[in-house]
Amino acid sequence: MLTEKRRFTAGDYSFKHSGKTIPVTFGYETYGKLNDRADNAILVCQYFTGTSHAAGRYAESDLIPGWWDTLIGPGKTIDTDKCFVICSDIISNINFNNPTVIATGPGSTDPSTGKPYGMNFPIFTLDDVVMLQKRLIDSLGIKQLRFVIGPSMGGLQAYLWAKYFPEAVERIVSVVATPMMRPACLMVPNQLGIEAIMLDPKWQNGSYYDNEAPYKGLMLAFKMLLTATRSDHWSYSNFDRKYLDPSFATCENPYMSFKGRFLVEDVIEQSVLARMQHFDPNAYIYIAKANSLFDLCEPGESLKDALAKIKTPVRMIIDESDLMFTREQAEEAQPLLPNCEISYYNSRNGHLSCIFETDYLKEPLSRFIRQ
Repeated sequence: MLTEKRRFTAGDYSFKHSGKTIPVTFGYETYGKLNDRADNAILVCQYFTGTSHAAGRYAESDLIPGWWDTLIGPGKTIDTDKCFVICSDIISNINFNNPTVIATGPGSTDPSTGKPYGMNFPIFTLDDVVMLQKRLIDSLGIKQLRFVIGPSMGGLQAYLWAKYFPEAVERIVSVVATPMMRPACLMVPNQLGIEAIMLDPKWQNGSYYDNEAPYKGLMLAFKMLLTATRSDHWSYSNFDRKYLDPSFATCENPYMSFKGRFLVEDVIEQSVLARMQHFDPNAYIYIAKANSLFDLCEPGESLKDALAKIKTPVRMIIDESDLMFTREQAEEAQPLLPNCEISYYNSRNGHLSCIFETDYLKEPLSRFIRQ
């Protein structure tokens, strides 16, 4: 399935909390065809480090398809022979330097200064992300979505669709995401990742765009992220306590030097290095902040009261090995939601199973889609 990136000019947008108004543009992709009644549309929301490239390839020669290509396409779980699927880049996309990503962010040019926004970019929330997505959906002539779905941060966006636009979505499907952000997640990976980048001397208060970016701080932030999104089983079964170089010819002995390395350290670092050329550290800071600010509750409102207002049917798919959004949290939320069904699986590999082990998602997703 071949696809192409499209550009959506959302116009001037006033951010919910800061009140600051700036012009916003972001990219999106579609798969399948919108029917004459415009009632077969599905919105897929991207995860933390994702993009709008959820499925297909830009060219036959592309080696890697979109991140949920195993689920989205002709005859697949989300069947594009029947459905019209939309996925958009969110503002401040971490992959800002990727030529296929279109997203207004801190690295974009501030029209009032002619220079990158840097830290003058407004702090935003996932509420703002959803408000901008709604502008895109309206521009496509879609009055109601069959469902909104997404993994991780994409699942958080789905809850916000149910909160703000219940008349515009039949149901939501949140994959490895519960409708609350616990204090532990506020710190790891979000706030600690922000601080890791800011402590890098090359960050320069976010004004590094004419110089080398603070990649050491970004590397540390991503190490925290990957550690939080995996599990003990994943690291032990893949790496145990093996040294990077058991002969210590290319790497010193960890028992003899602080430069010594275990295999797990190097694998995590290399996985980040492979993608870092596309990352913008400031964009990471803003996305991490948006995640930590996720809250369905209005000021002074309890979680019980906030969830009672969600009348849109909610479907959750939870990995029992996930350390970030746990089964315990899902079971706490379920009786508070008027219409909620949960499917559990156990990959034993943690949060990122939603991207790398999607076979676990096929049966529950198919069931939820058929309902």
